[in-house]
Amino acid sequence: MKTKYIAILASLASLAASGFGMAQTAYTTPVGYSTQSLLQGFNAAGLTLQSPTAAAGKFEVVGATSLTDNDIVFAPVASRLYVLEISSGSLAGSIFEIPSANISGGTITIPATVPATNLITLGLTTADTYRLRLVPTLETIFTTTTLTSGGVLNAGLNATGADVVWIPTAAGGYTRYFLHSSSAAFRLAGTTTPTPNVPVVYADGILIEKKGSAAAALTVSGEVKLKGTNSLISQGFNLVGSVAPVGLNLSNAGIDDDITAGLNATGADLVWVQQPNLTYIKYFRRSANGAWRTSTAAVDLTAPQVEAVTLSNGFFIEKKSAGTSTLDLNVPASFNNL
Repeated sequence: MKTKYIAILASLASLAASGFGMAQTAYTTPVGYSTQSLLQGFNAAGLTLQSPTAAAGKFEVVGATSLTDNDIVFAPVASRLYVLEISSGSLAGSIFEIPSANISGGTITIPATVPATNLITLGLTTADTYRLRLVPTLETIFTTTTLTSGGVLNAGLNATGADVVWIPTAAGGYTRYFLHSSSAAFRLAGTTTPTPNVPVVYADGILIEKKGSAAAALTVSGEVKLKGTNSLISQGFNLVGSVAPVGLNLSNAGIDDDITAGLNATGADLVWVQQPNLTYIKYFRRSANGAWRTSTAAVDLTAPQVEAVTLSNGFFIEKKSAGTSTLDLNVPASFNNL
């Protein structure tokens, strides 16, 4: 699995493509693209660059489940999903998934959750800033062009013969999709059900199951996300999207305090990092001294060795204990100067 990162190309103001009418200025953010080679087998991938910022600013009104920006008139794309990013304050890094039906005028309503979300109790205030992005879909990420015609995925009449995209679910499983060769549309694996506009949220990694050996690559383009991302991890294997297009590693990702250390790999949470040949090296933190080790060698890694463990695209966190916990995933500190 070889990843080619292209440095920031320009600063871009792009709003119209996201379907929003604005009452004030456009927003400029560094943009670029990255390309990941896909090999035969299961490729851990992620969205390291993001959809354009559709809206940004501060909310004049913060309620328990609703937010209002008096300076903006939202005009969301119907039947699509958006991500609301909180970019400052005590909730910086937190994201909320917002269906377009919950966006109207200048108001965004947070969907009902269990337990119920109360933005005021969580600490959101009118001084905090936000960004809103349209969530990309399987079509916008992979296109519906087949690999043989210059696309990314091998299509097929069913999931047995086609490449399959595995999207994590909240229950710890996956939903699988494939590109149907006769309809040029995505379908749910194991069915004949068309599934247009399946959203892919960048906090989650994705698995691309490539069936054939023909060369293929996934190119992701968009804005550089300049702030970290908070998400939840639960017991078992959590496929995480690294979000940052370059520079993120085991040392600066900020996950040291989010995983459980142990005397050995058996008792500790594990970070599974995919290698160029699609195998994995597993890392854990020792409870005795906080040092990182691999699961196969009883020796502490040096600081340069930890920094050399690149967390590109997608990686797994194997959480051993029951329940959920928060993963605060950083972006490299240098992003603050972009």
